[in-house]
Amino acid sequence: MLAVRLLAAAFLVAVALAAAGCGGGSKSAITTIAMTTNPTGTTSVTTHGRFSYPAVLIDNFMRSCTRGGQAKEAYCACTLDKLSNTVSTQDFTRIGLTGGKVTPRVRRAIKQAAAACADKL
Repeated sequence: MLAVRLLAAAFLVAVALAAAGCGGGSKSAITTIAMTTNPTGTTSVTTHGRFSYPAVLIDNFMRSCTRGGQAKEAYCACTLDKLSNTVSTQDFTRIGLTGGKVTPRVRRAIKQAAAACADKL
């Protein structure tokens, strides 16, 4: 349950960014995620799911989700990748515009992503 709450908090941070005008999210057919370490030692994540998120949304999601430990990076990257298959940037925006109200479909997607990536914790 802690993992779902952690993911929900990160999701809401990303929602706020989407509501601020981060774009509509483009579509892509590849569903992989690549993690690389840059010279400053931080990890950057690129999703290639059904929906492609803007860099600012990915960065803030990862920052919020990994709060409290770098050991969560793989989990957070995995969940964001899973979400990118079913949750569009428009979904993030809609949640932001409704004051954080998450639709049942998106709530199911969050729970499924958290469960699918639990082995990464």
